[in-house]
Amino acid sequence: MNTLFKIALRAFGLMGVAAIVWWLAPSEVAPQAQQSAPLLAQAQMVNIIDFEEQTEESRWRNVDDTVMGGVSQSAFSITPNGYGLFSGTLSLENNGGFTSVRRSVDDAGLTGAQAIVLRVKGDGRVYQFRLRMNESNRDISYRSEFETSGEWQTVRLPIESFEPVFRGRIVAGAPTLEPGNVRQLGFLLASKESGSFTLEIESIQSEL
Repeated sequence: MNTLFKIALRAFGLMGVAAIVWWLAPSEVAPQAQQSAPLLAQAQMVNIIDFEEQTEESRWRNVDDTVMGGVSQSAFSITPNGYGLFSGTLSLENNGGFTSVRRSVDDAGLTGAQAIVLRVKGDGRVYQFRLRMNESNRDISYRSEFETSGEWQTVRLPIESFEPVFRGRIVAGAPTLEPGNVRQLGFLLASKESGSFTLEIESIQSEL
């Protein structure tokens, strides 16, 4: 038994054969644990919205439960830091309980998207990010929910996580969401907990 092997046995005797194999041939074992790193590095991120553009604030419009007799109120603004801000007051009066903001888009780097990636800071509520392949309010929306923590967080929403809905109900047999055909995006809050809310949005990106 050569000297190198004896040293290995004494050093790793309590750790088992697997440890010795790794120590003697790290080039064959270590790369397997790193296979996911290149995949993450290969993801291409594309900004969908530029919140620092002067006209950006005016491109968003709110649609609240007032369309059904409710009294919830929301607004969209740009903060001094150049972030989007979705805020307002949610009310359950008159069977209300939802509020939203949305904006038209024209492809905007969504073709081929595998996921939507948000950089947001919420208030602990659960929000929805919505996509539409038609700008009509009478058309299907595709929603994906995310929970906020009160701190800045990066939220990745795979395209396959978006489910087709119309007026809060799942639509069976709906067309598959095609990112390249998206013509509207937005945020929605639907809850049985009334009160004020705030959602800051630093960025909205597509992952290609």
